[in-house]
Amino acid sequence: MTADELNGEETASSDNVLDATPTGPLDLASLVKTVPRDGPSAASALAPRAALAIGAPVTVALWAQNRWTVVAGAGTGLAGLPADGPPETTTVDRPGMIVSAGGTAALCWAAETHVDDDTHELLLTACAWLSLRQLAQSAREQVDDAEAEAAALREVFRQLLSVRDLDQVLHSIAERTLRLLDSDICGVLLRDDNVVRMRACVGNRATETARLVMHRGQGVAGLVFLTGEPAKVDTYLEDRTISDDFMSLAAKEETRSAMAVPLRLQGELVGVLEVWRRRRSVFTERDQRRMVTFADFASIAIDNARLYDEQAAAARESDEARAELQRQLAVLDGASRLQHQLLQTVIEGGGLTAVTRSVAAELDCEIGVYGPDGGLLAAHSGRHLQSTLPAVVPPTDSSTRTGRSTNGNGHAIVEGDHRTWARPVYADGDRIGQVLVRQDLRVDAVADAVVGQVAMACSLALLRERAASRARAEATEQVLWDLLHGPVEHRLAARSRAQQLNVSLAGDLRVLHARIANVETLAAELGWDTSQTDRARRQVLRTVRTLEGRELALVSLRGDLLVAVAADLDRVAARAQVEAYSEAIHQEWPALELTWGVSRAHRDVLELPTALDEARTALAAAKRLGGQSVFFYEELGIIRLLLGSGNDPDLHTFLEEVTGPLVAYDRDHDGALIATMRAFFDADCSQRVASERLFVHHKTLRYRLERIRQLTGLDLSRHDDRMRADFALRLLQVSQAMNDNDTDPPEFP
Repeated sequence: MTADELNGEETASSDNVLDATPTGPLDLASLVKTVPRDGPSAASALAPRAALAIGAPVTVALWAQNRWTVVAGAGTGLAGLPADGPPETTTVDRPGMIVSAGGTAALCWAAETHVDDDTHELLLTACAWLSLRQLAQSAREQVDDAEAEAAALREVFRQLLSVRDLDQVLHSIAERTLRLLDSDICGVLLRDDNVVRMRACVGNRATETARLVMHRGQGVAGLVFLTGEPAKVDTYLEDRTISDDFMSLAAKEETRSAMAVPLRLQGELVGVLEVWRRRRSVFTERDQRRMVTFADFASIAIDNARLYDEQAAAARESDEARAELQRQLAVLDGASRLQHQLLQTVIEGGGLTAVTRSVAAELDCEIGVYGPDGGLLAAHSGRHLQSTLPAVVPPTDSSTRTGRSTNGNGHAIVEGDHRTWARPVYADGDRIGQVLVRQDLRVDAVADAVVGQVAMACSLALLRERAASRARAEATEQVLWDLLHGPVEHRLAARSRAQQLNVSLAGDLRVLHARIANVETLAAELGWDTSQTDRARRQVLRTVRTLEGRELALVSLRGDLLVAVAADLDRVAARAQVEAYSEAIHQEWPALELTWGVSRAHRDVLELPTALDEARTALAAAKRLGGQSVFFYEELGIIRLLLGSGNDPDLHTFLEEVTGPLVAYDRDHDGALIATMRAFFDADCSQRVASERLFVHHKTLRYRLERIRQLTGLDLSRHDDRMRADFALRLLQVSQAMNDNDTDPPEFP
């Protein structure tokens, strides 16, 4: 039957209900086979037919808004009906009254009226029929309301996320929250260290409201700031659950009720969203749920606006830096051809290679640009077939200074018939390398200034490359941690950002987790300072990011722990990947020890938090078992349950899944399910032998085994479930024995 036919039949049935003439029990029996339009029409049809069926007036009542209401009939009224509404599990069935269990309907008549058994059963059915109709109507209304609310929220979120400016976003959040919650005042307070400060406010009459600053525990917003949970008051001036710091302001604003919810980003409270009403009203649970949902999206919009402001500020700073450079060049009486060419090269994104080529051609010299570790980044030998500049220079200047000093930051070295100028290269206030320029020995009054301009050009080129690289690294690292630690919506958003960054997440995904095992010990043995130790750590990170043919974009290093996500790798390829990383690192740091834990392959980015847990477990196996540098989670087998104490997550989860429900049942019901299962296994799974040993009837044993199956899902007639249950029981026995013997449990390593 089609939907239209079904609707037609329902309408026809409903019309028949309203038009038929009641003649007795048969009409009542026909009535309960129909599908009425709604509850009131069904009640109107039911009352006269029930009255004819029993020969006395019948009252039809419905439970709504926590009270009974007469909707049809002229019986005994509401007297005697349960004050708390229909019972959940037991139908009220006594002379003169039927209340359907778990429903919404009741039938009442004079208690002395005689009702035969068949009619009584028919009345029970009719009461249940009316309750089902009412519940179906209520459910449909709730679904319609939810769909309308979801559509409205989607439109609000779409409009909200289209705004970029932070102040506009905050104002838009306040306005839309005001309308969404049918309130009179709304404010957005953002966290500023140990206070929350009003950043946007609409609907206020007093200027003090728009300047509110709240500490933890002050007012409703301060209560949210203190607890991190939503809070509301229905009588603001009389409520004693909040502080009285702002009572005078509340009186001035004529506040009657208020509600506030936290604004969170990645689990951290960043502000509070609060609404006030000037009329007497109660914020419902639905209001709170809607406001919490809206606050979650508002937090994302605020974060987007902040990022946009930061990007705009970075762009302005870049523009200001370029403008300052151009001003300095103008002060030098117009840039020379080299200066102009260098600037053009940097602006056009030519990089260090283009800079060195231009300098070598214009000055007829050799030039080399070195990084902070002394390695050569770019060089050009000029007219020489082979460069005479060193491939590596000391990270710190240790050369002998001769000749005249260029300034406080550089020096010139005379070597035979050549002069070599050295100038430091800075970016963001940090020294990130140096420039060496070697020329034939000749008097050149502007040589120092020219070399200074070369160093400045290199600084700009390096700053550009460094900023781009750092921005991408920060973006990919944020994507990585959102994928590994964020809630579902953050992981979905991170997947989209990864696509925008051209980071592939196709195919099988694995989490690679590594520990630099001995870097501190190695630093102590070799006398490294902090910068050298950090350099070793950065080299590990750089290797994973840039190893030719095996580059990974989603990688992060925190302390001595490295985490990365690799796509489209089977187990063999993953092993080859991490071994290639280890080999490349050992070529530069032979004594540096790395251990790796690798998760299983997962097809969906939503499973990456699970993959991280698996990689951690594998890394823990590498630390505790030793013997090899790479451990795969899928190769650990049952060892992953035995890596540590009973507090280990895998062991605890396994025990809780199998024995937890049984232990809880035995504790709450003074039962013996654990003992029964143990006896069953000790009797080689013979129910007869086990029942004899337990001194219970074999049907009792069978009942207990069925109860075990209901609680745990384990069917002890299946071999796999028997092995799982038996192993869990033995682990439980060992765990309990260890807990009984250990007065001071060991800490988790």
